[in-house]
Amino acid sequence: MGDTAFYDRLAPDYHLLFADWEGSIGRQGAALGDLLRSQGLQPGDAVLDAACGIGTQTLGLISQGFALAASDPSPGAVARLQNELRTRGLQAQVRVDDLRTLAGTATGSQAAVLACDNSIPHLLSDEEIGQAFRSAWRCLQPGGLLLISVRDYAALPRVSPDVRPYGARRDAQGRRFLAVQVWEWDGDCYDLRLYRTVEHPDGRCDTDVLCSRYHAVTLERLAQLMAKAGFEAVTRRDDVLYQPVLLARKPALSGPTA
Repeated sequence: MGDTAFYDRLAPDYHLLFADWEGSIGRQGAALGDLLRSQGLQPGDAVLDAACGIGTQTLGLISQGFALAASDPSPGAVARLQNELRTRGLQAQVRVDDLRTLAGTATGSQAAVLACDNSIPHLLSDEEIGQAFRSAWRCLQPGGLLLISVRDYAALPRVSPDVRPYGARRDAQGRRFLAVQVWEWDGDCYDLRLYRTVEHPDGRCDTDVLCSRYHAVTLERLAQLMAKAGFEAVTRRDDVLYQPVLLARKPALSGPTA
């Protein structure tokens, strides 16, 4: 995945993209915990957050009683999550790993694998997405659950440039933080530029630009790729998170995927 530099640079301030990051941790943890329990998971079950970032879902699901492992290709994001865990007195197995391979996760070890916050569209082709789904399938126990959340790209107008501002935030050090996303479309992909301005209490002002790229893959296509990777019972839910959720089940009795 080619966006590690983007998230490495953003990791120290990523929480400021949220109006209330602590509130988001609690709400998403509760929503995902309810969904996992409705799918038969129990507190103590092994859950891999395979695109953990700085830990929004990981931290929330630990509070719901699940046994979390967390991985992300960004060393900066992983380091930030490790620091959050230490600060909060929480435990999780955290590592740098590629969503396409999940090489650090043992075969058949997880009751659920998650990849939330539109992480899958960082994979820029059906082939890479299929590889990630096959890796999740390998890591899951028989009957295990794959859960992703993604933007509904089929419902979004393709305006270029598409300017998407965040609100102004202020951190504990008194810095004022402003960020604006700008999308520029290129076929079924788009380049995202995050313009970030930090105003310091002494009057200094820093501005930089972080660049990333996304594949605007539709939910329908993602469901097809899940099925091709060997998953069954693919279901869309629009009542869990702020983005649509796709759920899929590894068959209870499974042979290897193609």
